[in-house]
Amino acid sequence: MADQTIYSTAPPAANERLIHMARLLLKQWDVEARAIDVVQSGQMALVWKVHTDDGPKCLKRIHRPEKKALFSIYAQDVLAKKGLYVPRIIKTRDHRLFKKYGPFLFVLYDWIEGTPFDLTVRDDLTAMINALAHFHVQSTGYEPPPGVPVFSKLGKWPKHYMKRCRQLEAWKQLAALDRDDPFSRLYLEEIDRFIERGEEVLQQLLESHYEAWVEQLKKRPSLCHQDYGTGNSLRGEDGNVWIIDLDTAAFDLPIRDVRKMMAPLLFETDRQGKAKADMVLEAYEAVRPLATKEKKVLFIDLLFPYDLHELAVEKYIRNVPLAEAELAETMAYEQTKWEEISRRLASL
Repeated sequence: MADQTIYSTAPPAANERLIHMARLLLKQWDVEARAIDVVQSGQMALVWKVHTDDGPKCLKRIHRPEKKALFSIYAQDVLAKKGLYVPRIIKTRDHRLFKKYGPFLFVLYDWIEGTPFDLTVRDDLTAMINALAHFHVQSTGYEPPPGVPVFSKLGKWPKHYMKRCRQLEAWKQLAALDRDDPFSRLYLEEIDRFIERGEEVLQQLLESHYEAWVEQLKKRPSLCHQDYGTGNSLRGEDGNVWIIDLDTAAFDLPIRDVRKMMAPLLFETDRQGKAKADMVLEAYEAVRPLATKEKKVLFIDLLFPYDLHELAVEKYIRNVPLAEAELAETMAYEQTKWEEISRRLASL
């Protein structure tokens, strides 16, 4: 199989420094590096592919606060030992799962050789979602070892909805300071109805099965990947679906991962005209069926204007110059999504 790895495009001098850094770090593990490639480099994210006589390894600097990183590291170790298709963590010479330098945790994994999935191919999409459902089922009941902080989003959705609505409201002040900007003018004209919808979604969530489901899962939670997609799943050379990059894993309702997979596919169809979002839900339920009241929570979460909020973050927090057309397109998507998901909710 051809190497699917995308390597760093950093200048050669920068890569050399990073390779030297990796060689120093690897002294903490019982591995002999024949060669090292820089796969990802940036202000925080660092990934190296380490070539050894025992196959390739992945050395990674975890781009998460330590408490959250510890939760995901220990969870991945337990899941790999249970036989889930997640990369095995290689212990350091002193039998630890990571090495800490300054504020950063470094972890060495088995490198998974595989092929990324193509969401235009029905079998690929189905295999990915089946694997996600198995991940949720098989991680149920995971308990972090004593002393490892718990990272949980159970019960936090209402607060997250409220925070996003408040931000959309607050950014009106920034837009008002730049009325000559077409993006900001359109934002001021249209944002109130989306804020109102966000508040309506919050009320629907509070009246749904959400809180009861949260209480149920607190007794025996399951892990959510939180960043699942084509970049974090591979069809391995062994034919199995491998789930990688578990850095963001947390306890949450399993449908949070499903919502993130469904939302961008809502208005796409395959060659036979079948809606890809429906394919996602069917593939998931083939492994982990959802009760009607659980599907309602999923659809309520789909209603929230996440894409519009993220675009506003780009504009008003990250100061990315954006055209009016991008905002108009996102608002049109949110409007169409609202109509489609409301219809689905009414039919349950």
